[in-house]
Amino acid sequence: MRLRNRKAVTTAVLFVLPAFIIYIVFQIIPLAGAVYFSLSDWNGLAGSPVRFVGLKNFIQVFQDEGFLLSLKNMGKMVLFSVLFHTPLALLMAVAVQAKGKLSRAFKAVFFVPTVFPLTAVGLLWYFVFMPDGTFNALLSAIGLESLTASWLVEEATAMNTIIFVNIWAGVGYYMVILLAGLTTISNDIYEAAKIDGAGPVPCFFQITVPLLKPTIRMCILMDIIGTIKIFDLVFSMTEGGPNGLTNLPTTLMYQEAFKYDHYGAGSAIGIVILLICLAGTGLSELLSSGKEKA
Repeated sequence: MRLRNRKAVTTAVLFVLPAFIIYIVFQIIPLAGAVYFSLSDWNGLAGSPVRFVGLKNFIQVFQDEGFLLSLKNMGKMVLFSVLFHTPLALLMAVAVQAKGKLSRAFKAVFFVPTVFPLTAVGLLWYFVFMPDGTFNALLSAIGLESLTASWLVEEATAMNTIIFVNIWAGVGYYMVILLAGLTTISNDIYEAAKIDGAGPVPCFFQITVPLLKPTIRMCILMDIIGTIKIFDLVFSMTEGGPNGLTNLPTTLMYQEAFKYDHYGAGSAIGIVILLICLAGTGLSELLSSGKEKA
């Protein structure tokens, strides 16, 4: 019996060991390195001296107006992503589940943007919104030339344009998740509600939404964390410009570390991003557990 238990433990350890090693090498060690360099002054070049400076990088980062603006942009992007991604995705999922003649076509059309890398999506919309791009050409063609603008250059429109593209690119992904959640709701519940005289709108708010609450919470949590970590979309559209007006902490981290050779400051920004993700996850879990207890 003891021999069997030992064999079972050995088998379990050998089964988990490769994944554990990969996790240590590609997650724990880089994270430890980021913490170390965030407390140091280094230009990122091999052979250059690494000087320990304590919390100096974090203090300088939070005193930098560019970083504070990037946090504001990130907050704005997260807010609008949460406000639009999940609600729009839920409406689209309900429409697709209705099994109309074009439901499969709509499902494919809505999901297509999520298939492409965000870099490709960013470049696509860059050519649409550039000063002589497709969107301005369309406005001119229909007689609305007065509404044309440099959408990715002007302060009033640059960040809003990126937020729009982010919503467009991600809504199909959350639609598929919510569509999977809708399949778990029994049709008998809807049929019983119809017998009682409930229409589509009461069924949506009193059956669909309550039964999908766990899935909706998961979508919101994934949306918050995913939006905080966005880099490629912004970098491919504006590279954080003009003059840093569309920077997010992720793009600013890249610029500090690899463009300006401030590797310590870049690492400090990376640690701040990690802490924000952990705080967002913890807050979401706390709110969810509080609602379940209530």
